[in-house]
Amino acid sequence: MRITKIDGNIVYTELTTDASATDLEQSYERLMDIAEKHDKVHVYERVRLSGTDYLSMHTKASGDLKHGNRGDIGRVVAVGGGMWMKLFMALWKIPVWPLSPDKIRHLPPERAEEAEAWIKSGE
Repeated sequence: MRITKIDGNIVYTELTTDASATDLEQSYERLMDIAEKHDKVHVYERVRLSGTDYLSMHTKASGDLKHGNRGDIGRVVAVGGGMWMKLFMALWKIPVWPLSPDKIRHLPPERAEEAEAWIKSGE
């Protein structure tokens, strides 16, 4: 995950296979800094992974568990990533993770405008 844009308390990210563990850690740190500053942060994540890419990202992405008590995640929308991301987002809805959002959605790339409107809406 790399942060590509910050607009107040909305953080835009991109998830790709070439993100290193260091990239992920730095992005999580920035995300939590923003969450602390604004009390709540919302995340728009553009996912450019598919199939077995998720398996290779799992060990890199486990850093989110270290940050669960530092900030509050409001809305999260993941755009793209197919059925694997849809499954991951469904599992993330279970409120047992230290870093769990209040509301979460997964939409296909052709609904990117809808995703952006939702992340900005406050709904």
